Amino acid sequence: MEATYRVIVMGVAGSGKTAVGQVLSEELNAQFLDADSLHPTANIAKMSTGEPLTDADRWPWLARLRFEIRGSRDIVVACSALKRSYRDLLRHAGGVRFVFLDLDAETAHDRAGRRQDHFMGPNMIESQFDALERPGTDEPDVVTVDVRGTLSATVRLALAGLQATRGGPHAMPLVADAGEERDITEAELIGHVTEIVRAQVLDKGARQVLLVPPDHTRRHSRAGSITAMTKRELERHGCIVGVLPALGTHNTMNDADTSLMFGAGVTVDELLVHDWRNGLTKLGEIDSTEVEAVTAGRYTEPVPIEIDAQLFDGWDVVISIGQVVPHEVIGMANFTKNLVIGLGGAATIHRSHFIGAMAGMEQVMGRATSPVRDIIDAAFDRFVDPVVPVLWILTVVEDVDGAMVQRGLFVGAGGTMASGGAAFRAAADLAQRTNLDVVDEPFHRVACWLDPAETRSTWLGNKAIYRTRMAIADDGELIVLAPGVERFGEDPEIDRLIRHHGYRGTPSTLGAVKLDPELATNLAAAAHLIHGSSEGRFRIVYCTDPGAGGLTQAEVESVGYIWRPLGDELEALRVGPSVPSGAMVDRNDNPFYFVANPAMGLWTSAECSPTGLGAWSKGRSSPG
Repeated sequence: MEATYRVIVMGVAGSGKTAVGQVLSEELNAQFLDADSLHPTANIAKMSTGEPLTDADRWPWLARLRFEIRGSRDIVVACSALKRSYRDLLRHAGGVRFVFLDLDAETAHDRAGRRQDHFMGPNMIESQFDALERPGTDEPDVVTVDVRGTLSATVRLALAGLQATRGGPHAMPLVADAGEERDITEAELIGHVTEIVRAQVLDKGARQVLLVPPDHTRRHSRAGSITAMTKRELERHGCIVGVLPALGTHNTMNDADTSLMFGAGVTVDELLVHDWRNGLTKLGEIDSTEVEAVTAGRYTEPVPIEIDAQLFDGWDVVISIGQVVPHEVIGMANFTKNLVIGLGGAATIHRSHFIGAMAGMEQVMGRATSPVRDIIDAAFDRFVDPVVPVLWILTVVEDVDGAMVQRGLFVGAGGTMASGGAAFRAAADLAQRTNLDVVDEPFHRVACWLDPAETRSTWLGNKAIYRTRMAIADDGELIVLAPGVERFGEDPEIDRLIRHHGYRGTPSTLGAVKLDPELATNLAAAAHLIHGSSEGRFRIVYCTDPGAGGLTQAEVESVGYIWRPLGDELEALRVGPSVPSGAMVDRNDNPFYFVANPAMGLWTSAECSPTGLGAWSKGRSSPG
């Protein structure tokens, strides 16, 4: 058997979950937890009156249970887990296996009637069987045990079944062409796209297709090429194709941006435009109790889910295209984020970003699981997946001495426990191994180049801070070489808030949220102010060119950064757009580490490395 046990003993009330779970935990030398003990008071009060719980009642309870399971190495849990969707939520804890205690309604009524002082009385049994979705063969991580025998016989059957059952997701990506040394060529990519269009679109009868790629700030993702190829192939077969870039809060793409991203394959007048403040559909919300459970109490407000109405315009299939790479808000970019946040409304973006800030970047970046990921995945599974058929095309790209090499192409469909989720998890695993650099010792000095074609604001340019902060020593220095940065926010309102409050650290920002109602209603801006600060741990130097329209010295210093002239710093460091990342020395022989494209990875010292990632990551020697 596996060294780690995460077992959920499931079934209707009266099936013996607690008794079996307690004995099973002793046999496995594991902790035992009765999930009923985690029910909020409102749920217990409701059940005590004989009123069945709804899905809305159960989601926060299950989220809290998942949190407890994730924090445990060996644990046996007694939990009803009646519906497939409930079991799928718990599967996100990782490595979970289920023991389904199977019995008939008559026996369940009899057993429940003999229990004393339990809120789940015999009058609730019928509702339990109404809700029960029996595990089928498509859930191979479930052991089904007939419980009409003795307790010891039931436990023996459970143990025998667990020996032959593995935990973890069982869906597989539809396509997984990947490897740490893989270099997917343009010709191979065309072959993949042609086959994907045939098998996943045309053969399924789809004729109206929406493509959702990122914007030009992900131009190295190969999503632009894939979008152009897919559009061309679909139109060749007579399909109607829309292209709706997942802008999030970014500015609308212009001619130059569109050409940079898609080449000649898509023109700016063909693009549908996402507006994060208008044209939205309100789908529902992740309620405050669930958010509190997911964030371990760090945030206790609901997250409204608003998404661009154009996503729901009757498309036969939506193809979401993008890169999986470390991300400061959600841990790993893309998958459900591309639709729920990339096409999200202000309320969704503001609160999800703020939750990411409250969770702390050091606890989020480079991880496939995070509080924001839990919320966004839940939003997709509950509100989007049931009404919009989505196909995911995910890439993993590595910067190898300035050359962008595609290491992976993953394709999947549907929600987090379908092949779509499997594709994302496989892509995230590869990205952890190719986009994460663990250094032997923290850097004392780092310089990052920001491509002026991609980065015109600190809203985008602060990736230089996010992606390197975990590798910078206390009292170190980060130099941001920003030839194209001319403003702070992508959005005029956000820009004004950044100018007013500055990058002053978490305590100052949280204080400002309490005092400034405008900042309190623009929580994505507050999150950005937190993310863009070093919390006083290291110095941040922005190097701009005011003569070419860049931010001035006064503007940079007004938000809390140090300013230096771009030209002087480039001359001193002897770097530029054609210089690859690596350890270097400046003209005075002082060492520093140069990052040519901070958006392509995550740099971290071993002591700050996300748990479990260090051994999978490329080693780098510190230059000093």
